[in-house]
Amino acid sequence: MTRTGRYWLFFVIVAVGLALSWGQIGRKTERVLATQPVSYLQHEPGCDPWQAPCAAFGSDRAIVVGPGGDGLQVKTTGFTAGSVVAASGELLDADDRVVAEITFAPANPVWRLRVGDGEARRLRVRVRAVDQATVAEFPLLR
Repeated sequence: MTRTGRYWLFFVIVAVGLALSWGQIGRKTERVLATQPVSYLQHEPGCDPWQAPCAAFGSDRAIVVGPGGDGLQVKTTGFTAGSVVAASGELLDADDRVVAEITFAPANPVWRLRVGDGEARRLRVRVRAVDQATVAEFPLLR
């Protein structure tokens, strides 16, 4: 076998391996999403929760973030009473690193959130209900 043939054989083996592994990842992801679907909500254009409430909404639910007291207020709507199992938030910096994690009381549909003058540039809110998980991100412009 020539030297060029060996290189081609190596790259063909690597390509086949990558294709097979990505196929496995896709099948596993499909199984996970079939058992616990996830809705990603899109926030309104021009969203600035420090100035006025803005919503991230889907077809049947929404998460609203706006000014509240000395921080931000997060409110959910469209979730049936008692269906929320867990709720959390993450403050992310410009490089998508988690600056702080917040756990909310799932029984309450309104949460207060203190955000300091640190590095946080986005707020990611996750609400896990019995039937579906919902995720929304909001810009934190200051």
